[in-house]
Amino acid sequence: MATATLTKVLDIPRDKLFAAIAKFEDYPQFVTGVKKTEVERKAPGHARVKYFVNMLGKDLWYLLEHTEDAASGDLTWKLIESDLLKKDSGTWKLRDAGEGKTEVTYTIDIEFKIWIPGPILKGLTTTTLPTLIGEYEKRAKAVG
Repeated sequence: MATATLTKVLDIPRDKLFAAIAKFEDYPQFVTGVKKTEVERKAPGHARVKYFVNMLGKDLWYLLEHTEDAASGDLTWKLIESDLLKKDSGTWKLRDAGEGKTEVTYTIDIEFKIWIPGPILKGLTTTTLPTLIGEYEKRAKAVG
């Protein structure tokens, strides 16, 4: 199991960043490793999304339950099922930092059904977070 949190201030308004994060169907266009998503929405602020990704050189899939609260700037997810993941939960917390900036706190807690060497798992959760957040920032600016 690996847990990581990163907080960063981005030069983009909160609502634009929130919109980019909540548009799951666009992830294959800009999130590294995401090959396809299937989005099911049954109610506003809730989505079930099946992700097809390539991680660690292996294709895998997982189904997440997402909750979105645009007013607070919080987006959460939890794992429903997967072929390779045992646990995947986390949050995006977006706070207005003034002057068109957003303070982003991204937290993830992930566990695989198979053994993953510690340094590789740490790399997945810590060293890739700045890149991931940068991809969302770039996307929000491009579509904003």
